[in-house]
Amino acid sequence: MPTLKTSSGDLAHDEIAEALLEEAGAFTTLPTRESELLDYLGLKQRSFNFGAEPDFVQLAPDIPNKLRAALSVNDRLVVTHSALGPKRNRWSVFHEIAHFVLPEHLEKIFLDDDKTLSVWTHNRLEREANSLAAELVFQGNRFTEESLDLPFSCQTILDLAPRYDASYESAIRRYVERHVLPCAVIVHERVPALPGEDIEDEKYRIHYTIASRPFKRKYFAGVEADAELTRGSDIFKVHGSANIGNIVHSELKVEKHDGSLWTFDSELFTNSYKIFQLVIGDAK
Repeated sequence: MPTLKTSSGDLAHDEIAEALLEEAGAFTTLPTRESELLDYLGLKQRSFNFGAEPDFVQLAPDIPNKLRAALSVNDRLVVTHSALGPKRNRWSVFHEIAHFVLPEHLEKIFLDDDKTLSVWTHNRLEREANSLAAELVFQGNRFTEESLDLPFSCQTILDLAPRYDASYESAIRRYVERHVLPCAVIVHERVPALPGEDIEDEKYRIHYTIASRPFKRKYFAGVEADAELTRGSDIFKVHGSANIGNIVHSELKVEKHDGSLWTFDSELFTNSYKIFQLVIGDAK
């Protein structure tokens, strides 16, 4: 089995990803083919229902309900839950590949659930695996360089995400995090209607904010809302699965500590269950 020539603890994740993509011959096509990386590393990949497999049930009592992906270093095997959608399955495979190649990740087996596969995990090893997984999906700076050649707009995300076989959420995070201009994305999550309430009573709340470095230096790193957003908000102009791909223009007003306001231009789009508000450029 080939050995990654640059597997050194002194290398950054982008350098490890670049070396792996190049040596596996995966730099030549989009999206990144996980099969090429698996083959290069001598890993096999399987997908099945963990709860129906006695060997996995014995690992821990709650495994069948929580496990989404696993890596067995000794068996050189990556496994994912058969219930995962295509993009979550793809992300999980890259996450396990990252565990396999990162120098400090020496455990014989990794068991990953929704928390460890999330970019918000508090576990350092899982954060590192997610960081390297993103480098593999977006092929280092390739996504960013492509995006900078296109208009500054949500439309760029809608166009590029499918090329990289990435979710809209991961693509817009990458877009904003690496952008050279002041920009941010506010992600709104749906608050389901309570029992007995009409579906029309659904609301949205701010889930998290990602800001580019220039935006953080000039304005803020995150925002909070006094209340959940209801149907009087522009948020609902893109609400629902029928509106995927539609972009709505809106003004965003953010209160400063002194009580005055910043007013930004923004664009909104949805992936059907979250709404993304791209905050564009300088405040008015």
